[in-house]
Amino acid sequence: MAAPHDNISPAFVEGLDISAYGIARGVGRHGVPVYALNDKLRDPLRYSKYVRECFVYPDDPSQPRAYAGDSVANEDVLCRLILEWGARFQHKPVLFATSDWFARFLSNRQGELKDRFLFHWVQPALFTTIVDKGTMVCFCERAGVKVPRTHITRPEDDMVQVARGFVYPSLIKPIHRYTAGFPVETAKVLVAKSPAEAEAFFAKYPQLKGATLMQELIEGGDDQVFQYTALVDTNGQIAAQATVRKLRQFPAGYGSMCYGRTERNDALAAEGRKLILALGYRGLGSLEFKYRQKDGGYYFIEMNTRLPWYNGLFADAGVNLPYLAYLDLVGQAAGHNAAADAPPQQRDGTTWVGYHNYAACFREIKTTHPISRMTFWGHVARAKSYGWWNWADPKPFLASGVLAARRVAGKILRRTGLR
Repeated sequence: MAAPHDNISPAFVEGLDISAYGIARGVGRHGVPVYALNDKLRDPLRYSKYVRECFVYPDDPSQPRAYAGDSVANEDVLCRLILEWGARFQHKPVLFATSDWFARFLSNRQGELKDRFLFHWVQPALFTTIVDKGTMVCFCERAGVKVPRTHITRPEDDMVQVARGFVYPSLIKPIHRYTAGFPVETAKVLVAKSPAEAEAFFAKYPQLKGATLMQELIEGGDDQVFQYTALVDTNGQIAAQATVRKLRQFPAGYGSMCYGRTERNDALAAEGRKLILALGYRGLGSLEFKYRQKDGGYYFIEMNTRLPWYNGLFADAGVNLPYLAYLDLVGQAAGHNAAADAPPQQRDGTTWVGYHNYAACFREIKTTHPISRMTFWGHVARAKSYGWWNWADPKPFLASGVLAARRVAGKILRRTGLR
């Protein structure tokens, strides 16, 4: 139950998935009361000892969404509900986004929310710049940050001519994650290995001209993908940062990290700092780069205005970004200058595993880049941080196993015609 008498700002965390659990653990272990926001009580986070209550909003099927399984609320309805929930508390709740649509909602509705909640507000124009892949390519070029060779398509383009003049292999991506009709649902990217494949794509989907871009595929495997995640405090200073190397992704090549580790990388951090400060950004942000061995450069791929899916790794590696963001916002409200505090340093070599996705990755790559079962289980056993498992809070892990078993059983029943 909600406890408005708590003499501390609560944390409102959007979602009940692994990303939300990382945030809930990060702030909850320090005694911050956590309240989750979701459309259904269906994910393991609701069993966490850190979550006091789940506030449920209705999903609106008419809203655009990046992936078919996403839950997205109507902004007017959610704004009314979140104001009602926040009014129960003596102190302003601190908001945490775990999805792009909720980050967009906070940017759009900050005029109605900022007097009742604490958040590192992102102005709509800046948010649009960050989530528009074409605009970010242009911004990076002006800021001196390397980006892969890119062509932003236009409705009037002759794609036969464009395709024949480009480099391969290349990626075809929607400019916005919410682009309707993109034929690759799981990773929102299509690999064209030749001009003929690019021509065939645009011949089949001519409506996607002007809504997509073509981008050079930087060579290298999943272990050449790096992420720089930082907290830019309310004074515009980088209060904390972490650098992570992905080792495996699911789906392989273009998905979310399922196995990776913290790794000091000064060159990556320099590129990340340069870009995030040039944007004038505030709050938690994560920037992805890919390393190109032939020139030693880090090429910008994308930025998210939120913590990455695996963010529980940060606290386990000594840089508790969710809690530091909470302290910055609460401290600013109380007149404390968080920028005066020494930034924490990460412990390198801390590995993270999202077991269910890593198991799916193991099955996916067994015919192309296989790893042995012994290697797989060694990675799982030696990891220092996990998506759901935590000794101090085991119930979400147990619940995730039950839910995974139900999904497998459902698939078997559908295949056999019993469901």
